[in-house]
Amino acid sequence: MKKFIILILMVFVFAGCNKENAQQTKSVYAVELKAGSPAVDFLYKDIDGNPFRLSGKKGEVVILYFWRMKCPECMNDMRSLDELSRKYKEKGLLVAAINADSMHSAPFTQVQEFLKEHNYAFLNIRDDEGFVSEAYNIIKAPHAFIIDKNSVIVSVKDQKTGWMDADTTKLIESLL
Repeated sequence: MKKFIILILMVFVFAGCNKENAQQTKSVYAVELKAGSPAVDFLYKDIDGNPFRLSGKKGEVVILYFWRMKCPECMNDMRSLDELSRKYKEKGLLVAAINADSMHSAPFTQVQEFLKEHNYAFLNIRDDEGFVSEAYNIIKAPHAFIIDKNSVIVSVKDQKTGWMDADTTKLIESLL
């Protein structure tokens, strides 16, 4: 009887593990966020505990920038991202830097101290439970999404970015 039950279970396992089913599952459940995709809405608190809802920022150009404390590229990007934020904030650019560290990789107080020390001009969100990172399929940092006034993703940047370079500022200006 045990052998029969094991045989039945193996049939179900192998029947569910073929390449065709895996591809169907991927296309049904995985959301690929790319230029032209609608931005995923979320409601979360910023680093100071104030609510932030992405859909509430419709009409503004938004940069969602995912970063981690142990990411040297992120630290360099944040300087130029701060400069970009200061330059275009009054024209309708909202930069939301989302710290994707867990409590184990960088304690909340460490992130707070870092942000306070640098006095960045952009909004800061702590995603220690990973909800926002999961919604945007973030696996590594840095990773950024430039979102237009209609909540559509215009550009995805998954590497170090010179936020003040000519191409990026031209893109931001065209969206504002």
